[in-house]
Amino acid sequence: MQSGSGGAERVLGLAASPGRVLGELRRVEWNVAAPRHRTIAETEIPVEVLRFDEARLASIERIEELRETTRRKLGEIEAKIFDPQLMMLQDPDLVEGTTRYIRENFLAAERAFDWRITELRTQILDAAHLMIVDRLADLMDVRYRVLTHLLGRAADPTQLPNERAILVFDDLTPSLAVRLDPSIAVGLVIGAGSRTAHSAVLARSMGIPAVVGLGKEIARLEEGAMAIMDGGSGKIIVRPTTREVAAHVEVERRLSEVRDQLSDRPAGPVTTHDGVRVALRANLDQPHDAAAAQRVAAEGVGLFRSEFLVIGQRVIPSEKEQYEAYSSVVESFPDHPVTLRTFDIGGDKFPLFLDMPPEENPYLGWRAIRVCLDLPDLFRNQIRAAVRAGGDQGRLRILIPFVTSLDEVLATRKIVNDVAEGVGVDPASVPLGIMVETPAVVETLDLIAEHIDFVSLGTNDLSQYTLAVDRGNARLAHLSDALHPAMLRLYARVFEQASSSGLEIAVCGDLATDPTGLAVLLGIGYRDFSIAPVSFPEIREFVGTVSAGELAGLCANLGEADRVSRVKDDVIAYLDATIPPDMRGLSE
Repeated sequence: MQSGSGGAERVLGLAASPGRVLGELRRVEWNVAAPRHRTIAETEIPVEVLRFDEARLASIERIEELRETTRRKLGEIEAKIFDPQLMMLQDPDLVEGTTRYIRENFLAAERAFDWRITELRTQILDAAHLMIVDRLADLMDVRYRVLTHLLGRAADPTQLPNERAILVFDDLTPSLAVRLDPSIAVGLVIGAGSRTAHSAVLARSMGIPAVVGLGKEIARLEEGAMAIMDGGSGKIIVRPTTREVAAHVEVERRLSEVRDQLSDRPAGPVTTHDGVRVALRANLDQPHDAAAAQRVAAEGVGLFRSEFLVIGQRVIPSEKEQYEAYSSVVESFPDHPVTLRTFDIGGDKFPLFLDMPPEENPYLGWRAIRVCLDLPDLFRNQIRAAVRAGGDQGRLRILIPFVTSLDEVLATRKIVNDVAEGVGVDPASVPLGIMVETPAVVETLDLIAEHIDFVSLGTNDLSQYTLAVDRGNARLAHLSDALHPAMLRLYARVFEQASSSGLEIAVCGDLATDPTGLAVLLGIGYRDFSIAPVSFPEIREFVGTVSAGELAGLCANLGEADRVSRVKDDVIAYLDATIPPDMRGLSE
């Protein structure tokens, strides 16, 4: 429970669910050891096949119960996370493969089943595709459930801690994730997985901060050690110093006060210390996240991710299902815009109803707008639902991800216009924008500008593609510097080009929740930011402390070599001198 003056160790993973917490690290083991090898007589085959069928059907029943519990607790979208497991338990590859081992190899049911699971696990690992590998947790969840039944153990034998702690898992299955109590599991650290893994989706839905993808680095997290973890940046400080703990506690106290103020009365406009107006909008993963955005007085939605409708699904979502989801968010913000990003699939996210090709570099492959334009029925279905949800008032804005060419914009604009006319909506009333997340778009924004209404700066992917650093690789995280001189010049160029073209411009990348990054963006001239609702109290507090005018002076003339190389250090020095000591944790 101590945090001394030295010995702090920093571990970096992948940000999966935002929030910063202090607590003890507690490891949780949940796996089932491989059953012993046991052969059977030929006369026992029917009995063992029956045992397997009973265990499988019992597991299906239990998963359906968990699905219903999740639906009541979190919603239908989160409940669908269990659908792949139900499908696995009815998949001939698994079922017939297991019974074949029983019949042909004279294996006991538990051994035959475990052999088949091992084969399927190897196939998944050989795929070497991040989203496919994320399915491994579902497969191991199925293994865990069927084997516990065959071996005569309790339905959920894993014992979770009953005292507040940051829980550490080598991997986390959906059925275990949904059992977590957010008042006990104050944070999650997971060795495997990605931001789109089902356990990460559930963590965000339950409001539990999470860091994933640590790999072998997870061994550095000592059982019982105190730690500060930040699910928004992926950073973990093990055995923090007394100063670091004090800064964390003080920041949380201040933010708690801001949260109380937001809940007690409507929040006023967000302004910098020198009175410059700043718009804070929300990033949403799911429709029900709108409630959290309302509680923190978000000025609408700057990024509504639509992948929740398709990830892990075997059936294309209907227009009705999409329309209801989009409309519910639009109705939550009658006086503010809602920006819907069209399906950003591929890369690390893909639906099961698509036959996604194996790719050496999926982040540079068939993804996002490329997939949508290749599958016009899927795309038109989404655009039609979006246009209907926005109506003639243009209350829902359409945002295209991963654009690299004018042709992609023109093709999308034609689809939007055709669909709008088809449902009786004036095409001119449907705002269309693009994500600026590839160097190609930065260089051709002047060509694209006359065909769009707004742009959204995606600092995460723009950094990845400019710096040639995979942001899903925790080992390279130290090279993924969103404040690299090259990035500063790109941010300035995008702002100047968009402004001169009369385009609305916003930022929706993680850089907007980093104090130094946000200060730089304010200095360049950005005034519209989209962030996770959990980050609002901290960012409101921060914005009100800094001067936009002084930051503009620090960030001027980025084209000059001497200036651009000093900007980051100058801004950090400014924050150190400007932010009061009891807020210093905001800029750590």
